[in-house]
Amino acid sequence: MKPGDLIKDMGDGDIGVVTSEVCSYNTIEGPAGQYVWVQWNTLSKSQRMSLAAIEQGWVKVISEEG
Repeated sequence: MKPGDLIKDMGDGDIGVVTSEVCSYNTIEGPAGQYVWVQWNTLSKSQRMSLAAIEQGWVKVISEEG
């Protein structure tokens, strides 16, 4: 997943564009997960989205940039 990829929320059908590279955050236990920032069509500000949403099928990549 990379900036420019288009994704679709399978729950409400909203379309978003990925606006960041994959990032990760850490907890005391170690790496807790990975996320990207997404600008959704229906929201005014970018939102952080866990890559677990892709793995769980809640969000689908519909177009990959380059």
